[in-house]
Amino acid sequence: MENYTTSIFIVAILFGLLDLLTDRWSAVQRQLFPILSCVLYFLCIITYYYGPDIQTYVPHYETIESLGEVWHKGGDNKFEIGYSLLCSLLHGLGWSYWWMTWTVKTLYFIALWLLLRTLPKRKIFALSCIVMTDTNLIMHEARQCLAVSFFVFMILLLQHKKYIWAVVCAVVTVFMHKSGFFPIGLTLCGMFLYRTRQYAAIYTILTIILLVLVVLPVQRISTSIMDVLPLPQTYIASLSHHLSLGLQLQTVAVIYLALLLIFGIYLSYDSQRKYTWYAVMALCGMGVIVILYPYYFLLVRLRSYFVPFIVCYLVVLLSDASRTRAVPYGTMMKQALMMLVLVYYIHVAVSQERGAKLLQSPVYRGCTVFELTQASSRQIRNRQMQIAASYWKNDYMQRAKSTL
Repeated sequence: MENYTTSIFIVAILFGLLDLLTDRWSAVQRQLFPILSCVLYFLCIITYYYGPDIQTYVPHYETIESLGEVWHKGGDNKFEIGYSLLCSLLHGLGWSYWWMTWTVKTLYFIALWLLLRTLPKRKIFALSCIVMTDTNLIMHEARQCLAVSFFVFMILLLQHKKYIWAVVCAVVTVFMHKSGFFPIGLTLCGMFLYRTRQYAAIYTILTIILLVLVVLPVQRISTSIMDVLPLPQTYIASLSHHLSLGLQLQTVAVIYLALLLIFGIYLSYDSQRKYTWYAVMALCGMGVIVILYPYYFLLVRLRSYFVPFIVCYLVVLLSDASRTRAVPYGTMMKQALMMLVLVYYIHVAVSQERGAKLLQSPVYRGCTVFELTQASSRQIRNRQMQIAASYWKNDYMQRAKSTL
């Protein structure tokens, strides 16, 4: 395969189908969940100097200063201080770049495990959906993957009323990636919704807004607006870059609309349900998706913070047998949604494979730790770095629209 992540998609899709086929055997699903989780985790951690971002991440890691020097430089570090401190710590311990990526991915999967273990059922399907949605986050975006992990830890701590530790995780989230301030800010706003009654109308409004954004061309946000925002210049530059791309028609819009409709329909049959932290995050996430829908390059960055909670809250709603019976054709809608999601991810997997074949540089072709049996670490590193450099020179942005 030209794209290693296609193999992850295939495995995740098969797991999703297996979850559907074992719906009547809850005990089997409980036994399969840890096994299948380990399979996906294994497929993610075995990659070795993989992806285009190694061109910047590897030199940064190999030349990182000591902990004291990184702390003294503060905001002058090449990357966020939290990420730089972690790299300095691991590099000082003599860990290789691969062990650093292993640490990042392991933290992410621990966060997912702690989150998903609370679900009454559909754990396998939920894990598959999250991994497929955020494959790029797991495989390529080390800094933000750390930020998302600690954000999930923060919400879990809030759910268990561990407020001091939640604040610590919030600080770490922002220090790991500058985008972390956005979900943290939304969480602070969401505190006013906690334990208040949920209204299905909000999802109806979001559905209408999304339809408008899909049907009507929306003017891109001017960079001049960015200049007046009270944010550091590095934030402004990053936002301007991400807002420089817009796309009106996206295949994923079908999934967004289906989720909004399901949330709206299911909540309309429960006038007593109140917001939990998971529900607050699901609402914030769907709001972010709708408002930033045309700006997919920015959206895929911010969406990752909320995807685990959107999926989990959806599973909670669909797993409520009494609610499903109350909703007309509830069982049919639930099954139709799950099949729609799997079909969409089959489309994404095919698109990714085709997109990778169009690239001049095989930057997404699999490279795993097992290649160490045939070549030295230095040889593999140099080869992959050359491929990454070629990608940024010849192929950058070609792939951006290939999976939408």
